Amino acid sequence: MPIDEQGADDEGERREPPLTKEQKLERDKAHFVQRLAVGDTSTVPTRVAWVLNRHPEARDSDVTLQIIYWRTFDRALLAGPNQVALENLYRLTRLTYITRARAKIQNEYRMFQASDEVRRRRVVKDAEERARQVEDQPGIGTITVYSDETGKTDDFLIVGSVWFLEGGDVPALTQAVSDWREAHQFRDEFHFTKIRENNLHAYMAVLELLDRYAATVSFRAIMIERRGHGDLQRVQDDLLKHLVIRGVAHGHETGRALLPRSISVFKDAEGQARDQLAVANLTTDLKHASQALFDGRLYVSLVQAIDSKQLVPIQLADLFCGCLARRYNQNRQPLANGEPHPKDRFAHALLARFSFLEEANQEMGRDMTVVERI
Repeated sequence: MPIDEQGADDEGERREPPLTKEQKLERDKAHFVQRLAVGDTSTVPTRVAWVLNRHPEARDSDVTLQIIYWRTFDRALLAGPNQVALENLYRLTRLTYITRARAKIQNEYRMFQASDEVRRRRVVKDAEERARQVEDQPGIGTITVYSDETGKTDDFLIVGSVWFLEGGDVPALTQAVSDWREAHQFRDEFHFTKIRENNLHAYMAVLELLDRYAATVSFRAIMIERRGHGDLQRVQDDLLKHLVIRGVAHGHETGRALLPRSISVFKDAEGQARDQLAVANLTTDLKHASQALFDGRLYVSLVQAIDSKQLVPIQLADLFCGCLARRYNQNRQPLANGEPHPKDRFAHALLARFSFLEEANQEMGRDMTVVERI
């Protein structure tokens, strides 16, 4: 219908104006990032993003990208790691599909981009040389961080986070929580402020699920006294930066997450304009830290603000922040009968289960839980 023919609806309200091309792109990118955040590899574009995230050399070569993609997602169709049966060429994911997805991710979404030289002029290189590079340069490990914050009206500003050192654990944990929700008909989000006596059992069940991933999942937080600071949001942005940098250094020094690795950071979204600045600043800071502190061995793949509504790991970060606030900001409210509040019981259970110690300036608990005070 032409614009001048669009009338008001039955209730006299005008329709929303159509989205611009730029707005549609931002919407599509936000949906795509949310799928990546939960570890979705069910489509060619998300699988291509998975490869680009873990194999930086694939960002510069479509042949390298294709080889790694086939070895990872079409493995059952290969005759061997370096062999393809001709009859299976009809079933293997075609290079045109892979390169189309790569082009959209790099050129439109501006994610996992190629090197400056390749971006200036993408050159088709010899396939055998690309294959040799794949053999000589195995994919690097990953770090995925989900963060939240609290304390703007309390004694301490706190930024808490959940770290995954194995990419497959994110979708696995998300699916485990989804299965539990379905089995118990529990539809609510997990948020610390929503803990009550009648749903405490659901939150305790989350701790049981987390136990399965204790080897590769950890909690990390950083805190500072709120008093004396003006721009509290900027302080929390700085805290997140220090948390991530110190966490990477600690993981490498302890051998739990040796570099080189690629890192993705997802923070709970607050507001579009504020989030854009925070994401841009953190991306720049992490890239500088990679060169200055880690000899360029930390690859900053993705920094993104995303709504926690459908993202279980950010909800876990929210629970961790709530537990710490209960402990350090003295946010304790006993019930009328003198019994500990359900929030206090959950906080005690989480911090005890994951080897948390009282001293906030110590690193503790077999690296499962680390809390630092600045």
